[in-house]
Amino acid sequence: MSLSVETFFLDPSAEGTLQARIQQMVAQGILAGRIRPGERLPSSRKMAAHLGVSRITVTLAYTELVADDYLTSRGRSGYFVSDNAPEPPAFPAQRANIGTVDWTRTIGQRFTPGLSMDKPADWADYRYQFIYGQTDKTLFDSANWRLCALRALGMRDFSALTSDYFDGDDPQLVDFIARQTLPRRGILANPDEILVTMGAQNALWLSAQVLLNSRRRAAIEDPCYPALRTILTQSRCQLSVVPVDQDGLPPENL
Repeated sequence: MSLSVETFFLDPSAEGTLQARIQQMVAQGILAGRIRPGERLPSSRKMAAHLGVSRITVTLAYTELVADDYLTSRGRSGYFVSDNAPEPPAFPAQRANIGTVDWTRTIGQRFTPGLSMDKPADWADYRYQFIYGQTDKTLFDSANWRLCALRALGMRDFSALTSDYFDGDDPQLVDFIARQTLPRRGILANPDEILVTMGAQNALWLSAQVLLNSRRRAAIEDPCYPALRTILTQSRCQLSVVPVDQDGLPPENL
């Protein structure tokens, strides 16, 4: 895949000929790590049209970069970053000197550390992983997902994909949830009773914002979902912890 030509800009303060400035632009991108080995540069025609220079100027700049082993030419495929190109130096990132902010006075309220989870690199090899939010590839319906992706990216449903449903959720998605997903769980709901959220944490946060304040009380299990405990703590509501037994939370203890 070719790098987008829109990511290349000539430095107006740079000195030298146009050819030298184009060479410097590409070389700096490689040295900064923005352009990586194996990536294809825009064609000389596209680069010339984007920068407003002649095509021969770009071609000569590319040729010099090939000679310096920054780029390599692959037949009719174009120019690619060479595997032998200089690597970005391991310099520490420099922070701009824009003054010091007293964050203890700037932040309006205090927050708990939040959800912390230690996930080892080889977690997928564990027999019992106990890690939420991960997809089991043996259960994932790849075929239907691929069909949905092809349909969504096709021009036939382009307007549905790109429409701004500012006053509601995607009607096709809501209809599917109402007729297919919820009935399987014994839930019957009208479209105006369905709200699509960006995951469980977003749903819990919205619920806490709507229902709770400092005068109201919320009950949670012990142990509970850590993210929920964080959300309720930040809502500053009164919190009651209900221990669970082997069957879960005893309703009578509420």
